[in-house]
Amino acid sequence: MLSIYDRATLDTALVQAKDPKLRSLIASRWELAEAVGLAELTHMLIVQPGDDEAAIGTEIGFSPLVSPVDGARYGEADFQPYWAWLRDVGSWFEMIVTVGDSGFAFILLIDGQGDGLPDLQRLCGDFGR
Repeated sequence: MLSIYDRATLDTALVQAKDPKLRSLIASRWELAEAVGLAELTHMLIVQPGDDEAAIGTEIGFSPLVSPVDGARYGEADFQPYWAWLRDVGSWFEMIVTVGDSGFAFILLIDGQGDGLPDLQRLCGDFGR
């Protein structure tokens, strides 16, 4: 898991990311956040094979598999999407979860091809367009 919330963690992630597509996604999303003045209000999380739901929750304070609105879990009949954006961006999924009115957002880049969290990959496949 790579966690990016400032220039230093961005630089580290760009070195550690082995996939050229991932490096490009990280760089372009951060550049966009900087261009619109939201870099200080952006936390990017790269979810890769080997990462688990508990570690995601520890890092960002919630699981993308559970609605923060009502606690419904993906797969339950009453689960409703709660994120602002979820798209298939070619072997990766991009999920944006906004928090409050300040402009703060989590950007999750989720490996869609590797041996990652199957429930999270299914959620992305079901809702990502």
